[in-house]
Amino acid sequence: MRILLLCMALVGYAPTGVAAESPEPDRIERFGFGSRTIMGVGGFLTVDIYPVVLFRDGDALKDVKGLSFPGGLEAHKRAHPGQWTKWRQAGGQWELAGKDGWEALPFKQTYAALPKDFRLDGLFRSVSGAGSVSIGGGQSVTAWSDYRFFPDGRVIRGGGAGSRTEEPVSVTTQNVAPNRRGRYQIDGLKLSIRYDDGSGEERILITNPQDPKSSIWLDGTGYARRPS
Repeated sequence: MRILLLCMALVGYAPTGVAAESPEPDRIERFGFGSRTIMGVGGFLTVDIYPVVLFRDGDALKDVKGLSFPGGLEAHKRAHPGQWTKWRQAGGQWELAGKDGWEALPFKQTYAALPKDFRLDGLFRSVSGAGSVSIGGGQSVTAWSDYRFFPDGRVIRGGGAGSRTEEPVSVTTQNVAPNRRGRYQIDGLKLSIRYDDGSGEERILITNPQDPKSSIWLDGTGYARRPS
């Protein structure tokens, strides 16, 4: 059970508070995207695509959650200097300053802040996991988090986690959380959700402003669009 709850927290389905106010979108030039290798289902390595905040003053932030850090951006920079660097454009590439000089972001696509009254449309899912299958073991853990957004402002949230152990006998467990229904609003960088039970959450939302059905990132975690 502890494994299941941990994975549910990793994909964001654990109880959430309200994020601090994010900076005004006009302080941000664009959102670029980097990639890194992380552990996935079964312990296999997978590629995680994550957003990078490119500020108009030349600063770059590699942890989107820093936008809602208590005390503001300067406090985050002091507490987590390794998450900050500089950016530039050179030869049509977006580049970040690294230990060995300027390094191009792996993707040329960048996004702007979302327009007023932007709406999402579709089912979006984030999946994470762990386990020992990749090194010859028999345990695999999977967790998932879903958001189903409608253009009229409705949202349904679901999620769950499961594990499978092959030794000494095959055992599968699963815990699926009940769906929560509510309504959402988007204001610049901020996605606000108020559920019918009176609870709510606020996330930093990044997506393609030209496509309400594109993949989304909530507080830096990617959610891929899936068939409804």
